[in-house]
Order: sequence, then C-alpha cells, then structure tokens
Amino acid sequence: MFELNPYLLFLMGAILLYYSSELLVSNSILISEKFNIPRILIGGTIIALGTSLPEIVVSILANLKGSSNIAIGNIIGSNIANIGLVFGICILFKKIRVDKNDNEINYNLIWLLLFTIIFFFIIKSSSIYNIQGLVLIILYIFSFLLMIKYFLINYEGSSGNHNSNSLIIFIKLMFGSILIYFGSNFFIDGAIGISNLLGIYDLSIGMTIVAFGTSAPELIASLNALKKNENMLVIGNIIGSNIANIIFAAGISSLISTIYFSYEELFIYNYLMLFITIIFVLIIFLLKKIHKAYGLLFISVYFIFIYLNFYIN
Repeated sequence: MFELNPYLLFLMGAILLYYSSELLVSNSILISEKFNIPRILIGGTIIALGTSLPEIVVSILANLKGSSNIAIGNIIGSNIANIGLVFGICILFKKIRVDKNDNEINYNLIWLLLFTIIFFFIIKSSSIYNIQGLVLIILYIFSFLLMIKYFLINYEGSSGNHNSNSLIIFIKLMFGSILIYFGSNFFIDGAIGISNLLGIYDLSIGMTIVAFGTSAPELIASLNALKKNENMLVIGNIIGSNIANIIFAAGISSLISTIYFSYEELFIYNYLMLFITIIFVLIIFLLKKIHKAYGLLFISVYFIFIYLNFYIN
C-alpha cells in the first residue's frame, strides 16, 4: 500500500519525525536540568542536535539508498531554511534583542561561518570523501572542547529537576530515536515516490520538501523559545542546528559511504547557502535589536531559493 501511496508514506514520515523530535528535545532538556548542564549547551548542542536529528538520519539513509542528491540537497536546503525561513519567521513573530556580552554566541557564530566556508569548498569538489568527513568531525570536537574549557570552567548553576525518573527519560529517548529511524525511512521513500510520480528532479525535492520537513522541529523549538523570551536560545538553536547538519549529516554520511553529486547542479545553492550564512552572522554581530524588516529579508531570500529550485531543475 505504501509503495502505491507515496503521499501517505511522506505524511506518515513527517508526523513521526515531528513527534519523535519533540520527544527527544523535551527529554534532552530534562536531562540537562537534572544533571545541571548550562544553558549554552542546551541551545547549541542538546536542542540543536535533537532538532537536527531528522536531517542527520534522512541524509545518512538517503546516501545509503543511493539517493545522494536528496542527501546533499537536504543539508544545503535545511541550512538555508533554518536561517531564511525559521529565523525569518521568528523575527516577524517578535523582535529579537541580541546580547552583545554573550561571548558564547559570538564564539559559535565564528565556528558556524568557518564550518560553512569549509563545507562550501568541499562541495565544489563534487564529492564528500571519508577523510573530509573525518576532518569536519575532528574540527567540531576541537571547537566543543575549547568551548568547555573557556566558557564552562567557571559555570555555577543550580540543580534542576531531581524528581525526574532517569530510567523513564532514557526510555523516552530510546523510543524517540526509534521513531526517528522509521520516520526518516518513510519520509525518504515517500519523497522519492512523489518525485517519480510528478517528474520532479530529486535534488529539488531534497532541497525543498524534504529540507522543509526536517527543519520543522527547529521552527517549533525556536518559536517556543521566543514565546519564553529566550532570544539567545533561538539564535543558539539555529547556529547549533546548521553546524550539526554540516558535521553530522554530511560528516557521518561520508564516513559510511562517499557522497557523489554534480556540482554544476549545486553551485547556485552553494553560493546562496554561504551568502545567507554571512548575512546572518553579520546581523547578529552588528545589531543590538533585529527588527521585522530583516525577517522579510531572510524570508525573501528563502523564496528566491525555492523559485530557483523549481525554475532551474
């Protein structure tokens, strides 16, 4: 039945990805509070990794299934969507004040820009080899250790929720991981089936429909954080998610199997990913308050990206 109904399969996968991501994120936060993990690690690592799990699993499974266009398209499309769509909608929803004294955010912005530039040049080689993926992962570990050394060494926090049952939290995390796996499989197979039925190029499907679906957790998590006036958590989530997409979705996928693709079909989107990341970094660095006009700017860039996808491909 699923093979005959790719739309149903795609919808089931999207629903599973949404709820499994919510399950992982909420229980990751409980763990961080229970074991007194500071806020910077929540937004930049725990929540970012939790909301990026759909992109990571989808890209890995798509590459293993031989759909490298969906794998690489999902990474580029998700990074553009996280800034253009997610951050753009957040700014339209509410003005964001930037804490200029938050050195942790500035530190992570520098690494986001660095990883994006490295990824930009890696893509130009029309493949992502094992050694390149390994270098990305080693660099990430290095940046993470530096962050712990310089920003967490003097951290003093209060203990969180000690009444939570660690076993139940762990079981929920495992259950969420299982749902992520099955949801990603359904999601990919549905996306491939839809592209075949409609005659739409799988690269376009990967960069738009699949990328939008896997970016939904970032949107939900960011809007929820914004409602609680956690402005820096919103920024940290987007920074961490984009870094996670590059390091884990591309890095781990390439360690399992080399990713091959045609750069001629990607060069416009590669430059667009670099461009929107640079604009994002500059705005966070230079402005104290990000007004709604910038939200329109980011969303406009995202719609240009969507138009180019279907017009060119």
